[in-house]
Amino acid sequence: MKNLLRRSSTTGRLYASILSVTILTVILTGIMSFQFSFSSKNEDRDTALLDYASMIVRFPQTRSMILTGQCPQDMSEQLDAFTSSVTLLDLIVICNKDSIRIYHTNHDRIGESFIGDDQGPALEGADPYISVATGSMGLQRRAFHSVTDEDGNVIGFVMTSVLQTNMTHVRNQIISAFFSILLVMCFVSMIIAAIFQEYLKTILLGYKPEVFANLYIERAEILDALDEGLFAIDTEGRVIIMNRSAKRMLDLPDDAMTEGQLLVNYYPETKLPTTVLTGVSEHNINFRIKGRHIISSRIPVRRNGKIIGAVSIFRNKTEMIELADELVGTKYVIDSLRAVNHEFMNKLHVILGLLEMDETEKAKEYILGTSLISGKAVTEIHSRVPIPSLAALIIGKLLRANELGISFILKQDSYFYPKEHILPTECWITLVGNLVENAIDELNGHDFPVKQIELGIYSEEGHTTIICDDTGGGIPEEILFSIYDPHTTTKGEGHGNGFRLMKDIVDRYEGTFHIETEEGEGTSIEILLPV
Repeated sequence: MKNLLRRSSTTGRLYASILSVTILTVILTGIMSFQFSFSSKNEDRDTALLDYASMIVRFPQTRSMILTGQCPQDMSEQLDAFTSSVTLLDLIVICNKDSIRIYHTNHDRIGESFIGDDQGPALEGADPYISVATGSMGLQRRAFHSVTDEDGNVIGFVMTSVLQTNMTHVRNQIISAFFSILLVMCFVSMIIAAIFQEYLKTILLGYKPEVFANLYIERAEILDALDEGLFAIDTEGRVIIMNRSAKRMLDLPDDAMTEGQLLVNYYPETKLPTTVLTGVSEHNINFRIKGRHIISSRIPVRRNGKIIGAVSIFRNKTEMIELADELVGTKYVIDSLRAVNHEFMNKLHVILGLLEMDETEKAKEYILGTSLISGKAVTEIHSRVPIPSLAALIIGKLLRANELGISFILKQDSYFYPKEHILPTECWITLVGNLVENAIDELNGHDFPVKQIELGIYSEEGHTTIICDDTGGGIPEEILFSIYDPHTTTKGEGHGNGFRLMKDIVDRYEGTFHIETEEGEGTSIEILLPV
């Protein structure tokens, strides 16, 4: 229940915030507009009053009215009509030098003294001006203009004014219009806020903001709890997300702010930007990061069919690979022991036969001249090949070759880079095992004068080379062109996958596969991998 209230409260606060900001913006804009409008209205009114006074002063009858002290009937009617026809004009007053009204819009006031005491500057010949004073009809805003004779002497003045009551009415009209607009805008603001909230909800995939925030936090915690490393980039190669495991694999602190930064700044060897460009997924790729064995998948991310980034998921397989190496090594040791046991039993049967025939001396000679494989050969293989499972495989193949009368030699110049065996163990087993087994099958299946296999392994920092030479009959031309086809084989049904498996590994690591063969002379296969 508390969560529900909290969610509703969050949504309500968001709506109220949007609405408040919108209404406050409308009010502030309205107040500024009102001030500007009212100020502009006052300026227009003052300008109009001054223009009306100036226009009346220029009437030819105005000067004669003041000099004679009489207002002709036609002039009075003309001024009355002018006053009633102009909105921003309530009063017209024409006075002589003694401030006696020669004309007044209210004819009953004609002949009386001017009221307000603000006509002094006009009688002194001042420039037209605006004044506020209380006259016979109440508070007014007045415009004064002096009237002079032909010699330039002041003989009176003209006053045009608007009553304060009318000014208040105009101001009230403006305020009323402003509040009407304000109410409409507030209503529109409510609609806009509701529309914005629904739009925000659409952007958040139908979730309310607080629900989406909770989901984001929960998913971030889940991603950080994973043992697998994960990072995603946009089309520019910038990090969108990188979980805690990925930071640790890159030797970054857990609180490192990687979002928005280029991934190559932290992991220069990354091929994830290539996935963005090609749009091709790659799965279970083996490589190393900071000395750790990693298996990774790289997947492009699409929205409406368009690539918007890529994500990489990778797992640290160092401990697992070491354990697998031990298990695989044990397997090949067992296979080697089985081969030794098989060969040893054959030799025991020979000795038993000689003893049954009372050929004791020959039995002694046979025993003294017989060995399975020399301890020196085993020691050399173990010293040159630091991978236990691979060494066991080679020893097993050596035993089998000797049993079949085939000379199997690990080249003296074979070597491994001291600390790093970049190529995963299962790749070593597949490549070396298939190369040697194919050579043994070829030599064992035919009667060749010389039956010999030479294996050379060269693993150094930056690349790996495996070379296997045999003295067999070579690979027929028709087989060579389709040698990577799993259906191509000279061994019968159930065979033919060896070259395809080796080619898959070579392609995965962007290496090369080179075959030199000559009929009746033998075959040399070289595999070069840039790892």
